[in-house]
Amino acid sequence: MKRKIAVILAADIAGYSRLIAEDEEETLRRFEGYRTVFSEFVDRGGGRIFNTAGDAILAEFQSAVEAVRCAVDVQESLKARNLAYPPSRHMNFRIGITIGDVVEREGGDLLGDGVNIAARLESVAPPGGICVSRSVHEAVASKMALRFSDAGPQSLKNIPERVHAYTLALEESHPGTVVMQNAGGGEAPPAAAQKSAVPAADRQSHLISAGLAVLAIALAGAYAYEYLPDSVRETIGLETRQPQPAPVAETPAPSAGPTVAATPQPEPAATPAPVAPEKTEPPPPPEPRRAEKPQETTPSEVEKQVEAALNAPSSGTTDSEQKRPNPLASRYVLTRQWNDCHESTNADVAADACKGLLESGGLNDDDQATVRYKLGRALRDKGEPDQAIESYDRSIALKPTADAYNHRGIAYFDKSDYAKAIDDYTAALKLSPSLAEAINNRAWTYYKTGDLSAALQDANRAVSLDGTKSYIWDTRGHIHEARGSKTAAISDYKKALTLDASTESSAEGLRRLGAN
Repeated sequence: MKRKIAVILAADIAGYSRLIAEDEEETLRRFEGYRTVFSEFVDRGGGRIFNTAGDAILAEFQSAVEAVRCAVDVQESLKARNLAYPPSRHMNFRIGITIGDVVEREGGDLLGDGVNIAARLESVAPPGGICVSRSVHEAVASKMALRFSDAGPQSLKNIPERVHAYTLALEESHPGTVVMQNAGGGEAPPAAAQKSAVPAADRQSHLISAGLAVLAIALAGAYAYEYLPDSVRETIGLETRQPQPAPVAETPAPSAGPTVAATPQPEPAATPAPVAPEKTEPPPPPEPRRAEKPQETTPSEVEKQVEAALNAPSSGTTDSEQKRPNPLASRYVLTRQWNDCHESTNADVAADACKGLLESGGLNDDDQATVRYKLGRALRDKGEPDQAIESYDRSIALKPTADAYNHRGIAYFDKSDYAKAIDDYTAALKLSPSLAEAINNRAWTYYKTGDLSAALQDANRAVSLDGTKSYIWDTRGHIHEARGSKTAAISDYKKALTLDASTESSAEGLRRLGAN
């Protein structure tokens, strides 16, 4: 064990127990996706995740600036993903960050005051927000354009000395949240922090929230005017086309109204405009996303109208203009596709949604790499390994990740191309040495090729990294059985069934060994 100073980030999900109680499968599925996003931002900031338990994530950084930047990026990214769900199903992280003395154990786990304080500061952070210690605030205050609120000295559970904290709320405060500042902007005394919020603070909070809402609408409108073609702006009512003089023709057009096209186009009722006969009807919008709440009916209608207009050909725009990155389309209009591509358990739905996102032309390289990775997974689930490999290839070319290599290896395994599968699992482990799933997959592939020594070595390592997965114990049980180690195989099969009673391959193993 060795001692060192490190920047520690601790995070967990606010209201996780309630979310699990309401819908366990959906919550666990979404959390896995959110944790993947979290891990990618940690890697990008030069940090590493050294421990996870339940919904908690602990990460280490060398730089306070990178730790805070990672926290902000995570919160902003997950906020966009939450837009696909009703407010009651939003999954918000609370994040605490401190600089402290820690002890590094063999295997990379960290212990000590730094870890404990970060975990306690996380509980002070608002849902969707960040709480940092004074040492972190001093390190980043002059380097990042962020406005922290001084929360004052905090009495944290099992921490003997009070810790001065600063909070950064990136989402609207929930009703009843206490603002840790007085009217003059100074620090409120500890006793005042325990009282319910006063009406003046509520009014101020509501005014700020209303101002942010107006700003968001203005930005959306600006993006629409800047990037969307005329036909889109007209369809959603952002612009009304002025009547144009009737075109010169052998027979003048009637003055009472516009020329009627063979296929009618959707136009604003107030001022209909001429439609060129060569225009064709835009394709109908995809089936609407299942309504989560009645009050969301109006936004979804707008979303469908804009999406249909985006798919319609526009005679006044060039190909380069139509392919220009469009933040409004990729994050609002295509919210349903984004959600289905990332979260749907129906392979056909996920594949269609991912393809729709790629065809929109509004994704940056990082998002495109992620969507191609998700498309590869959906295609593999559909039983199309060759197409899945092609999608993984393009994802890796844009942004090599351990997950993309790991899942391309699975696709090669499906094709019985074990050599390429092992190469991909090895490439994944070079990028993420502690990715237990890739180690387990390589162990199983070695087992299939008959290399039982290499298989057992990987299986032992996978168990030591993540002993909470039944399939990891099941893999090692098969390897022990193949090596003739009956007692060890029975023990692993029983452990797998203890973790998940539906692990049928372990139950079959016990029956084969006469231990059921």
